[in-house]
Amino acid sequence: MNENRTFYKIPHYLDQGRLFMGMPLSEVLPAITVFGIFMLARYMMTGLVIGSVIFFILRTLRQGKGDNFIPLMVYWYSPPTANKYGVFKRTPSSDKRYWLN
Repeated sequence: MNENRTFYKIPHYLDQGRLFMGMPLSEVLPAITVFGIFMLARYMMTGLVIGSVIFFILRTLRQGKGDNFIPLMVYWYSPPTANKYGVFKRTPSSDKRYWLN
């Protein structure tokens, strides 16, 4: 149990959301992705409308629940393999979580 490989490192920014131009990354990134896909297909106005709708839906889902609500829900409710290769590489997978003192 004294080996460093058996312990998990929990980052300090897990509860603090990342920002992009003053807005939470978990809201902006899906909207920009949808807009970019529609922009490449030359449907800029449709992409702008759908991206804005996605942005406001994510904003209302997250309202009153903290900055990093959406990534934490992805962490807790996704399968263990998604956590291993996803955003939370240094945290234990969701099936191996336990309380630390």
